[in-house]
Parts: sequence; C-alpha cells; structure tokens
Amino acid sequence: MRRTKEDAAKTREEVLAAAADIFYENGVSGSSLEKIAQRAGVTRGAIYWHFKDKAEVLTALHSEIRLPQETIVDYAIEHGHDDPLGLIEQGTVQVLENLAKDEHLQQVFAIMILGCEFTKHRSDAAQRIVTANQQMFGKLERLIEMADQKKTLAPLWTPDAAARAIQCSMNGLLAEWLRSSKSFPLVDIGERLIRSLVGSMRLR
Repeated sequence: MRRTKEDAAKTREEVLAAAADIFYENGVSGSSLEKIAQRAGVTRGAIYWHFKDKAEVLTALHSEIRLPQETIVDYAIEHGHDDPLGLIEQGTVQVLENLAKDEHLQQVFAIMILGCEFTKHRSDAAQRIVTANQQMFGKLERLIEMADQKKTLAPLWTPDAAARAIQCSMNGLLAEWLRSSKSFPLVDIGERLIRSLVGSMRLR
C-alpha cells in the first residue's frame, strides 16, 4: 500500500512537471491532457486519476507556488501587524528575489500571467487565475485597511485604490520582465518601484 501511494505521488509530480513545460511552450489554450501525458510518459488515465481536467492541473500548479510570504500575510491579517505597509513592501521584494533565482517559479508565473486568454467567455483555467488574483487583492486590501485604521495611510489613498495599484504594478512588472525575455534586472527595478509606490502611501 505504501509503495502504491509513493508511486501515485511520483506520477502526480511528473504530470505537474510535464504540464508546466507544455503550458509554458503552448499556452494553456494550446495545451491538452494528451500532450501532457505524452511528455510525462504516462497514460491519460493516469492523469485523470489525479485531475479531472486541465483547469485542475493549472490549479495544482498554482498551489505549488505558495510562498512563505503568503503565510506571513495570512497570519498578519488574522492577528494584526504593527506596520502593514512595511509588511507588504518587504514581502513583495522577497517575492521578486525568490522569483529571480527560481526558474520553476518563473515558468509557473509565466503560465499564470501570459499563458491564458482572458476573453469574454473565459475558460475554466482562465477563471481560476482570475479568482486567485481576486483572493490576493482581498488580502492586500485587508492589510491596507489595517494601515488606514492605524492612521498610517496617506489621505490621497483608499485601501481599494492602494491595493489595486500594488497588484497592477506587480503584475505589470512581472509580465514585462517575462515578455522581454528577462531583459532587465527584476529585483533592482522592482524594489525601486515598490518602495516608491508604498512610500507614497505612507502618511507623512
């Protein structure tokens, strides 16, 4: 029984690794479970044992990239934090540092940001990415609401606008870095951007 569980876990890892390659090469809409199965060297039945469709594979890939900073943010939202804006600034820079040195993370982020078509009639895969973005926006907004309650948020910013600005800046930065074949130093440019942006949100 133990060996069977180990084999199943190994197959799942192989499928996800193959899926990351296929999604990255072809985009999500241009990929299929059959292509993923061929790359992983397994049958389609083996994939269906773990995932009901392509969207579930994509969701599993996304869950793989949960970073330690997300756990810190969740804890801060639940228990409070002395400097919510500082936490956002520090956590965002750390995400950029992790991403710059981890090619697998880069691949998965490229799939999430560039690999789906966000048309009027979204696919399940695209909708899952939209949902993940909405969840992250909600966390950012909650942290900034905490800053507002502590009277540390500049009056020109609302929690909604500040959260939108941070999320759009990060998504745009990562998309351009990936789209341009990493033609600029991500951490250097990103740190300048985020520190300037968050700095403008602090009450002076």
